[in-house]
Amino acid sequence: MLALILAAAALQAPPTSFAGPRAGVELPQLKGVDVVEKLEAELPKDLEFRDPEGRTVSLGSLFDGKRPVVLSFNYENCPQLCSLQLGGFVDALNQETQWTVGEQFRVVTIGLDPNEDDEHAQLFRERVLGQYRGGEAATAAEGWTFLRGTTETVRALADAVGYGYKYDEERDEYAHHAAMALISPAGRVARYLYGIEFEPQVLRLSLAETAAGEFVSTRDRILLSCYVFDPTSNSYMLRMWTIARIVLGVMALTTIGSLWWLHRNVKPKKLLSAAAK
Repeated sequence: MLALILAAAALQAPPTSFAGPRAGVELPQLKGVDVVEKLEAELPKDLEFRDPEGRTVSLGSLFDGKRPVVLSFNYENCPQLCSLQLGGFVDALNQETQWTVGEQFRVVTIGLDPNEDDEHAQLFRERVLGQYRGGEAATAAEGWTFLRGTTETVRALADAVGYGYKYDEERDEYAHHAAMALISPAGRVARYLYGIEFEPQVLRLSLAETAAGEFVSTRDRILLSCYVFDPTSNSYMLRMWTIARIVLGVMALTTIGSLWWLHRNVKPKKLLSAAAK
């Protein structure tokens, strides 16, 4: 077990960032485009959206009390950022084979554009899911839901998780951040992941920490007890006090074991030697 804990240092992940305006410069079109983390906030599960086939889907129906949900905000006609973000996300999922979409967790992608029609919504879904694990789109489709809504419902959900976005009429596109929210099985915000690249180990541990216990392996339980998520670096950092306690505990057990062995073996030999003299 100690070897596993010490080997866990390899899971340190570098921070992920994306380009933006220079510090101190706020562009008018980006005013209000920010992510204000609302940890433990409860999602409005009574909101209703439409799937790519035009069927009504209640947000609450996507939570079963067992599996966490990865929530993202994107749209089909996004010029670049959405493709980069979802492409990086799918790439990490393809490398992380222990967690499968639809089995241990769900993904919900909310379309920012309320005018997106069924045809474009279906094309968007096919394009994204077509990258998943060599084309296992059918498997992923059961656990990855693409939804659209009215301006009011999309805004209500985005506000609930602190996701700011803005429509730029001049460029006919939405200004938004590359950010995803991890939602607990009970429907509360648990974690945020930023950027367009995701370390598979960080993604797995984030899901494991958010999920119900039955989906978490023993190995991940050990790692989570030794690591804490650092939102500034978008990675897991060692809990030094936890590591110190484990090392001290091992040292104490080793010392006690050595003393017990000496008591059982060395003392009787000395007594026998003295009796022989």
